[in-house]
Amino acid sequence: MIHKMYGLYKHIPSEILAVHDNEYGLDPAPKPNVKVISLDFTYGGTEFSLIGSSLSDYDSARNLSEYFYRKASANTVSPFFSLYVSEEGLRKGDTYSVTSKDYRKFIRILNDNVKLSAELSGLLELFTNQPDSIFEELDKHLGGTKKTLYILTIRIDGAYIGNSPLFKLIRENASKEYYKDFYTLGNKKISGSNMVCSMCLKPKDEVWGYVSVYNFYTSKTEHASIAGGLEKELAHRNYPVCPDCAAMLNKLRPVIDKYFSFKFCGFDYFLMPEVIIDDTADDVMQLIMDIMVAQYDSQPGVLLDKKPRLGGFSLGKRRKIIDGYSKEVFDYLAETENTASYTMLFYAASNSEFKVLLTVEDVFPSQFSALYTAKDKAEAHAVFKNLPGSKKGELYDMEFRFDTLMEFLPVKDKDGDFSKSFLEYTRAIFLQKRVSYSFLMQMIMRVIRKKMFTKDKDYETTGESEPATVSVRKKMFTKDKDYELSALKAFLILKFMLYLGIIGNNKKELHIKEAAMTGKFADFFEEHKDFFDTSAKQCVFMTGVLTQFLINIQHTEKNSAPFRKRLNSMKLNKDLVYRIFTEAKEKLEQYSKNYYLKLEQSIAELMIKGGMEKLTNDEISFLFTLGMTLSKNFKQETTTEQEV
Repeated sequence: MIHKMYGLYKHIPSEILAVHDNEYGLDPAPKPNVKVISLDFTYGGTEFSLIGSSLSDYDSARNLSEYFYRKASANTVSPFFSLYVSEEGLRKGDTYSVTSKDYRKFIRILNDNVKLSAELSGLLELFTNQPDSIFEELDKHLGGTKKTLYILTIRIDGAYIGNSPLFKLIRENASKEYYKDFYTLGNKKISGSNMVCSMCLKPKDEVWGYVSVYNFYTSKTEHASIAGGLEKELAHRNYPVCPDCAAMLNKLRPVIDKYFSFKFCGFDYFLMPEVIIDDTADDVMQLIMDIMVAQYDSQPGVLLDKKPRLGGFSLGKRRKIIDGYSKEVFDYLAETENTASYTMLFYAASNSEFKVLLTVEDVFPSQFSALYTAKDKAEAHAVFKNLPGSKKGELYDMEFRFDTLMEFLPVKDKDGDFSKSFLEYTRAIFLQKRVSYSFLMQMIMRVIRKKMFTKDKDYETTGESEPATVSVRKKMFTKDKDYELSALKAFLILKFMLYLGIIGNNKKELHIKEAAMTGKFADFFEEHKDFFDTSAKQCVFMTGVLTQFLINIQHTEKNSAPFRKRLNSMKLNKDLVYRIFTEAKEKLEQYSKNYYLKLEQSIAELMIKGGMEKLTNDEISFLFTLGMTLSKNFKQETTTEQEV
């Protein structure tokens, strides 16, 4: 990742790099709602005098040249007297106090400054001996807004910290200390000499061994894998970086964090481009940078106002593929040519820890494009169109997105954490690599069964169901139909993966019609012949449809569905499907409402063909559930059949 990051440097617009081109670690971020309090002092050569103060809007450009505000980690202070303060932070009880949290920081910073520049001792004395004058001036701006944060800085003879000669030594030391972690171990400087830098690949007089802009490279830890007999002092042999390249990497990190960092279903990831054809490098990277910069300021779902330079860079609308709200650039990168590839690096950052979760390397624009082609093709099927929404009369079209896949491979679940599986399937999707169909089917049915059956002592137990008691809590069929939505989502995921070529039969001759059927079933199986590519799959699906027809009749006749308990909590196999088919026919005959003789005949013919033993039990269970879910699409046009 670091080398790909380094390769971007020459392509980053100079105006973007300039924002981070400071050697003091100053904060370049805009702060639109923050005000700056400036305390004005005069210096007569020996004494400092407080002459007033002013309040202004924070300006990030002025911070880099004047204020010199720098973030400080916990239990530390900035080397510069420019810091956040509040009325609450300056008080002890109801009064301003020199022992308050913020005032102690004032003294601590000035003490550090005086050690480097004795001329500032008078300023320290003023803050120590005349705190009331400081509080009086600050109260003009802080009074009545106890928790509001301001940035406090100082100006001496009209010059801020960034250009005052009194702070020259402070600035020089801060610059020297800024890269200290890159070349020190403890308090000792460790560096190599006359070595080739691993970044620019040029011989250098000095190289450093601890250039860790992201903390996944931990060369200072006890067990770090360092060349030279695992000696931390010889880290520069393993990863030599010259001071110039170290400075470049350090300036690049905030740019990468800002423009190349995204969210993916709750995960953080970097999307790093790399040009693979040098002749087009400048044009390609210019286009990619335009896209990356433009997306940062755009709202999710808003079209990027970019003109094409390479390829057919145009889309009628943004197509979301991660979730409904994250910013994405895949649809735009898909329209560029295959002259650059991308690395997706998923990570988890917490305080000083940076953990790489997964790396997806060498993803090409054509692979991004393949995702959208498969997505559009899968969503075009009628079963995913005009679905009833949450509000009465509302209709919507189902879409494939990665957050849909995450429902079946959740990050946090009481049965376990499946985040690793989710990321592995994500990698396979972007790279168009085969995935485990049986594992995915297992995870799909795990979710569907949980939604389809529940342990509920209050569930209706009329008809043929046995009563449930508090001591014997049985799995009962749920009253809602969330499982139907899950089954439909799973079907969409599987269709998407089929069109992407990562599951299913790779051969072209997928489907041979083995049973004489006409009408809606024939049309459905023809439309989805890539999925229902065997008579066994058709047979299980149609048995699910027949079972739901029976359950609908039971609801009408008995206001209950006792046949559901015969579904074995949807843990089905070949023998259970045969049994359910036989029992469903018998029940329909008992009710004198067997309107489905043609359907039963087709099922029987398919059962004779066999092949169900080649299906896994989870696959059988899913096909059966999908048949129940889509049964409404196969109602016969007859006045005697019950409505589904």
